[in-house]
Amino acid sequence: MKIERKVASLKHRIFKIIQIGNRTDIPSMCFDIFIIIVILANISVTFLQTFDGAARYTDTMEIVELVTMVVFLVEYLLRLWTADCLYPEKTYPAAILRFSVSFYGVVDLLTILPYFCPFFIPRGA
Repeated sequence: MKIERKVASLKHRIFKIIQIGNRTDIPSMCFDIFIIIVILANISVTFLQTFDGAARYTDTMEIVELVTMVVFLVEYLLRLWTADCLYPEKTYPAAILRFSVSFYGVVDLLTILPYFCPFFIPRGA
C-alpha cells in the first residue's frame, strides 16, 4: 500500500510539473522553459538542415535532433502515464485514449512519429 501511494504521489507531482503554465511551481516553470528551448533547438536544426552549407554540421544536427526527439518521446510517455490525473473522471485506459485523441495528444504524437517511424517501418531501397 505504501508503494502504491508513493507512486500515485509521484505521478500526481509529475503531472503538476508537466502541465503548462503553472507559475506558482518552480519545477513546472523550469520544465516549461526547458521544453521551449528543446522546441526551438529542434526547429532550428530542422530549418538549418535545408541549407546546403550546413552539410558540414550534419553529425551535430543529427545528435541535436535525436536528443530533442527523445525528450519529446519521454514527455509524451509521461503525459500518457499521467492522463488519469488530467481526466480523473475516466478509467485509466479511457483517460489515455482521451488524451491520445485530444488536440495536444495528436500534436505530440505527430511531432515524434515521423522521426521514429523509420526505426519500425523499413523503407524501400
